[in-house]
Amino acid sequence: MNQGDDIGHLLGKPLPSRIAGYLKLTGPGYMQSAMTLGGGSVASCAVLGSLFGYKYLWVQIVAMILGFVVLASIAKQTTHSGERAYGVFWRELHPLFAILWAVSAMVATILWHIPQYSLTANGLITLAEGMSMDWDHSGGRIGMGAVVLGCAVFMVHLYHSGINGLKIYERIIKALIWLIVAAFGIATFTGDPIAWGELFKGLLGITFLQEGFEQGLALKPVVAALAAAVGINMIFLYPYSLLERGWKKEHKELAYVDLLSGMAFPFIIATSLMIIAVAKTIGPDPGLIGEAIRDVRQIIPVLSASLGDSTARLIVGFGVTAIGFSTIIMHMLAAGFIGCEMFGLKHEGRNKILFSLLPAVGVIGVIMRFPIPLAITASTLAMPLMPVTVLCFMVLLNRPSFMGDAMPRGARRVVWNVAMSAAIIIMTGAAYFSILNNWTALQGLLS
Repeated sequence: MNQGDDIGHLLGKPLPSRIAGYLKLTGPGYMQSAMTLGGGSVASCAVLGSLFGYKYLWVQIVAMILGFVVLASIAKQTTHSGERAYGVFWRELHPLFAILWAVSAMVATILWHIPQYSLTANGLITLAEGMSMDWDHSGGRIGMGAVVLGCAVFMVHLYHSGINGLKIYERIIKALIWLIVAAFGIATFTGDPIAWGELFKGLLGITFLQEGFEQGLALKPVVAALAAAVGINMIFLYPYSLLERGWKKEHKELAYVDLLSGMAFPFIIATSLMIIAVAKTIGPDPGLIGEAIRDVRQIIPVLSASLGDSTARLIVGFGVTAIGFSTIIMHMLAAGFIGCEMFGLKHEGRNKILFSLLPAVGVIGVIMRFPIPLAITASTLAMPLMPVTVLCFMVLLNRPSFMGDAMPRGARRVVWNVAMSAAIIIMTGAAYFSILNNWTALQGLLS
């Protein structure tokens, strides 16, 4: 499928006019937003907000800046070469790097899938409670799992059904993303007042610099936030979503705008609103440490005072459901691409659908009442191979035989490499601490 957007009429216009035109053509960035706004992001935001209030608001911003740099470099390479990234790794680097990347991305996709179903089921149960219905029982959870899986399969089919299906799919995803933002925006700006002074200190990292790092409590959710903001399966899916759109060299600037408007801004806004909503309702007073939240729905009783119980449940329930469901779809799409690449199959037909169903084992997550600990652990366990994958893309960005005249030179090359190196260093540190933090659990699994 190739339906590259015709942007020839935009290229010679002033930057503001180009950006206005680009915003009408966005799509792949929103897919990344739908993927990154999942159980891992919700879990890390909920825990950080309940334990430390506004203190770690800056973490999600830093995580997304790193993610934007990495995905922008991939966009630069993919729009230049027009090649599938897996094949490039195999040819330009080494088959081992390609295999490790694909296998780890598939494992992470399946592992992350479980808490998404738990999150979605809990959201649907909360929605039902808002309408005075009780779905929180074994039959209800199993039924919800079947319905959600069926809807997700339909959405995956819609994505692969041709240009019209792809456009409908992208419109649905865009709507879901901004409805998620709206739901948590309502939760944030109703009820208890926001401590604006603490909020800005948290955004700028001032509270963190003043009080230091509570490694024993903050390490795991911070690492989870970094891992969930840009997952290894996101990196695998992204270049293929560009190729599906038919984006080429002339679409490079569009790809950058798409990442900013479709992924970075919605993610930063949504995750910040989640932390603020939790921090202002059940978070601790400044300078104190609260109790780790187990379920984001714990904020409902506080919101009920201003919204009413039914409305509070409908708003939070919808936000949680949309986050889980949109991520389930993206995981299935990612698995389809990964499976076809690993076995050298065409990205179409029955093979892609069958590989897309591999993560469906995660439907068992509907029986889990508290997905937050599992989502955080899944995110931290998926972190170690991220810096290796990013390093591979950095090597490709600096390889003249691959990038040709599109390889950055002079000051631009310095900026690209400094930014990519910063991402690799931070991701390596996060990977080290994730292994250290999960070593006991890993030993248990290996034995």
